[in-house]
Amino acid sequence: MQDILKEYGPALITVVAILALIGVITVLIGHDGSSVVGTAFKNLISGFFESAQKATKPLP
Repeated sequence: MQDILKEYGPALITVVAILALIGVITVLIGHDGSSVVGTAFKNLISGFFESAQKATKPLP
């Protein structure tokens, strides 16, 4: 067991770090609009279009 860890330890640490990074990215970005980044991006786009519509309303 010690020989395996000595031989493959750095590779195992790299694999665990990459899997953790993929997990964090998946949680933040997510698969739908309920994720942290997805919700913020949706709110940003909605706010932009609302501001653009208010700015382009014709004068009475």
